[in-house]
Amino acid sequence: MIYNNPKKKILLTALIAIGLLIFLAACGGSSEPVDTPIPTPTIFAGFSTPTPVEVESASDAGGGEEGSLLDAVATRTPMPTATPGVVAQQVERLAAETGLEDETYLGLGIEDWINLGISILLVALGYLAGTWIIRRVLPRAVKKTTIELDDRLLAASGPELRWIVVVVALLFATTRLSFVSPWLKAALADAYFLLLLYFSLRITWHLIELAYQEAERRASTADREDELLPLITLVMQLSRVVVVVVGISMALSRFGVDVTAFAAALGIGGLALSLAARDTIADAIAGFIILADRPFRVGDRIEIKGLGTWGDVVNIGLRTTSIRTRDNRMVIVPNSTIGKNEIINYTFPDPQYRIETHFGI
Repeated sequence: MIYNNPKKKILLTALIAIGLLIFLAACGGSSEPVDTPIPTPTIFAGFSTPTPVEVESASDAGGGEEGSLLDAVATRTPMPTATPGVVAQQVERLAAETGLEDETYLGLGIEDWINLGISILLVALGYLAGTWIIRRVLPRAVKKTTIELDDRLLAASGPELRWIVVVVALLFATTRLSFVSPWLKAALADAYFLLLLYFSLRITWHLIELAYQEAERRASTADREDELLPLITLVMQLSRVVVVVVGISMALSRFGVDVTAFAAALGIGGLALSLAARDTIADAIAGFIILADRPFRVGDRIEIKGLGTWGDVVNIGLRTTSIRTRDNRMVIVPNSTIGKNEIINYTFPDPQYRIETHFGI
């Protein structure tokens, strides 16, 4: 039931709020389209200033400064006035033939009320189409493949795919309404974009989780869960961070914020972090190589020639490797140190080996 799901409650509340905004705009708007150009909001240093104020340039003001703040302004294109389509033209012709073109109800013409009803019908058809796609079309497509991951992804992301179709239908249904003001259309278009971005990120998030579960299952099947689980977890966390950063960048770009400076700041911060933690990063990279190349495994008896350390491998981490010596001491060796030295594995591929002892006579 939708009433027992908190996420669906929130989504349904958002869609009802959007519908109320359109209804209020319908009740308070005029049936005739307005040809007066609407000023577009501008972005100053990342903040929206919707008031249209004419700013005098630095050269006109006598300041003579180069690099005025106007150079950093990013203007947004307003939503164009809806062009009547074939359906809207037929509705207009029908209203003219029946003599109802001058009739109004709640401040809105009968013609506009008919178009609003058609838009609501389009949204309902979008919901039905989304349901049909995730229940009929996509299940038949994924059954033809031998991969189990796509079946699980469809089961996890089916609701998001349905709502993506609904939001696209909402965008089309709102754009075709000529009585909705450009400001409200722009606000609703931004809301629709954020919803589409959210659902797309949710699908990507599900894909990362399913890939993590599949990698964990394969590592467990290969009896390497203790070795590969830290690596798999790190890759999953990095993938999530990338998804969040990409989503934030797309949202900022949508609202006219220049993300170039943000990306440059991230690059400088990443460079400073890499310089400050270069030893840790070197250990992590060496840990990746050890886990992928497997020169030794947990339980192997190894010797690090450069350090003179000789014992059994207890744990292989992303940064360090734990070795228990024969006198029952635990030696923690950085992975970068292991990567720089010669390793002798006394267990792999055969645990039998020859011991040479030098003594003098």
